[in-house]
Amino acid sequence: MSMQLQVLKLRSLALALSVLFITSACGGGSETTETPVAIGPVGTTGTVGLFLTDAPTDEFSAIKLNVKQAILIGGDDGQQVLFEGSEPIDLLDLENFNEPIIFGEVEVGMYTKLRLVIDDLELVRHEGDSEFPKLPANGKIDLLDSSGFNVLPGRTLMIAIDIDANKSIKITAAGNSGKYNFRPVVKVKIMDSGLQDKLARVEGTVGEVPDPAGSFVLCDIESPESCVDVTTDGMTSIFDNEGLATNFDSLAQFDPVVVIGRYETDPVIVLNALVLEIGGNAEQVKGKVVSDPVVGQFLLLADDSTNLVIELQPGTKYFDAEGEIAADAVVLTAAVEVEGVRPPKALETDPDLMRAALVFVEADDDDQIGGTITDSIVEAFRSFDLTMSDGTTACARVDAEADILLVDADKSEVTMGVFTDLAVGDSVELFGTIAELDGCIDANEVIVAVVTAP
Repeated sequence: MSMQLQVLKLRSLALALSVLFITSACGGGSETTETPVAIGPVGTTGTVGLFLTDAPTDEFSAIKLNVKQAILIGGDDGQQVLFEGSEPIDLLDLENFNEPIIFGEVEVGMYTKLRLVIDDLELVRHEGDSEFPKLPANGKIDLLDSSGFNVLPGRTLMIAIDIDANKSIKITAAGNSGKYNFRPVVKVKIMDSGLQDKLARVEGTVGEVPDPAGSFVLCDIESPESCVDVTTDGMTSIFDNEGLATNFDSLAQFDPVVVIGRYETDPVIVLNALVLEIGGNAEQVKGKVVSDPVVGQFLLLADDSTNLVIELQPGTKYFDAEGEIAADAVVLTAAVEVEGVRPPKALETDPDLMRAALVFVEADDDDQIGGTITDSIVEAFRSFDLTMSDGTTACARVDAEADILLVDADKSEVTMGVFTDLAVGDSVELFGTIAELDGCIDANEVIVAVVTAP
């Protein structure tokens, strides 16, 4: 399946702006209508790229929702609509990739809030039945940055919204009812130099005869007038429709392709390809490595309990959450996501085989503790003690780069905070690693429950 995503196409020569749809690795068809975007006078507009991402969960096989609106709000409450339409998304397809929602042209200026409006939240259990939690504030989630962020003339600002099924969306059983409550815990990252922490995966067709120098235009399958520029280089791994290595010369106009890469935004928006799969039959499979990777292959026990022989190619790429890694990081018992192609079997009795274009090694789950901060906050060491629900005391240290989220569930507001926002009496959840030496948690994320004054 593919999902059309509305994005802004900026071509370096024509300097024309139009709203685009880009297909990605998940979801269903978009109902968004393509409309022209007018360019304002030179120096009065900038571009904002909006992306969604997620992290894994073992509890559900799918977490589906529909994005209806994305609105930038300034300090004077002036609003700029980035997106309005319907974008169905399965969050669990976004574990290792950013999902582009839109590149939109907006007025330059300082903004302090991104309002996201969603609906149709569905939690699909592995057994196949679903829950439909009620969304707070009619699906409105306000993501606040008290210091504000600037949209600059002629520049592109990238905003990544991290909706984490385990941490960023808090789903817990409600009493003895067996139902689920939804609490908006969503973090936002704002960058003006592209998104480097996760890759983009984009599906489409080659829109025009590829440039022999290694670039081409990738267009949406259902809306071929909607396109984005793609570049390749000597480091791009290129595979044919059977998952075997090939070269750029084999690419032709109208070929269906999958591109995995990173967006570059300066001076224009371009998708730089790390992997190019030709043929339109690439897929993704998650599971666990159950044999030592030897002689270029390993056995994968997929999440659906089937066995799959993964055949590694000379150009196979290897990644984890920190970026590109070496092939020897794929070890026995590792949890992985494999991108590739299942070639036709010569005999029906042959084992199921996938030729890997990319292997993503999953990170270990964070340790998690929660409680109330006591009177031992030490700013110099970014540390404090907390009392947990069973009355015991735990110690915590907060990493300098940790995300601190101040969550007001009643208002459906999330503010990106700093360490000095933490106070005695705060109810917090901490995610990170329990240190063996002293038993303290070194937290990479802190979620603070904000209580709205009556």
